[in-house]
Amino acid sequence: MPPDKLRQRPISSMSIAQLLANHDPSATRFTLDVPDQWKQGRTVYGGLTAGLCLQAALPHANGRPLRSAMISFVGPSAGALTVDAEKLREGRTACSVRTRLSGEAGIGVESVFTFAGERESAYLMEPPLMPERAVAPDDATETLTFPVGAPVFTRNFDFIWAGGGVPFSQSDKPVIRMWARHADPDARNMPIALLTLGDALAPALAPLLSAPTPLSSMTWMVDILTDEPKTRDGWWLLESRADHVRGGFSTQDMSIWNTDGACVAKGRQMVTVFG
Repeated sequence: MPPDKLRQRPISSMSIAQLLANHDPSATRFTLDVPDQWKQGRTVYGGLTAGLCLQAALPHANGRPLRSAMISFVGPSAGALTVDAEKLREGRTACSVRTRLSGEAGIGVESVFTFAGERESAYLMEPPLMPERAVAPDDATETLTFPVGAPVFTRNFDFIWAGGGVPFSQSDKPVIRMWARHADPDARNMPIALLTLGDALAPALAPLLSAPTPLSSMTWMVDILTDEPKTRDGWWLLESRADHVRGGFSTQDMSIWNTDGACVAKGRQMVTVFG
């Protein structure tokens, strides 16, 4: 059970399914007005901007699954956002696509996606196991929302506490672990659902801090470990673990497991600490 400070009444949301209801899935360039419900401070939540970049890149993939994403959060993303995807190269087994997202302040996100399916190989090494105490949710498990002042984008997701340190509690645990899913069932199986959700936790150094401090993602690399990530009822276990904090920057390792305990994605992130 999480601390009381994390339990608050729910607030209304707007899902990615509603946001993209009129979107042409074949479009590699589009403009979209993102509502304030997806804000994180003065910018749109980074997971959503990464997901929108992926949405523009998908038509170039020719059916190949996402294998890797390299995302650079160049600046704040606000106002009407324009996303433009360009195929860099397509070979026999893989395709690379570059995507740029721009807003009223200029370039917000630059990303490169690699699409490639699994193939026969003589080598096998399994990814890390899910933490033993992270029991998959059921219908009776209590979900969380966050206190007034928390980033408003969090209302678009359901969260369940799964261990680690509490943000801004001056803990000695630089790790955050939660089950998370899109609040709207219609959003959970969209092609961009997992990437959009994958950056939903606070940075892993947050438990080390004694009070709310501005934190911002600079870069995010995500590797998808299976062709078709699947889970039950939309739930994914997210874990972020800081391994370095110095000079106003932090690096963290990120993992995502499904409800069967299979690791489906690994990531790395650089975070800026304004304090």
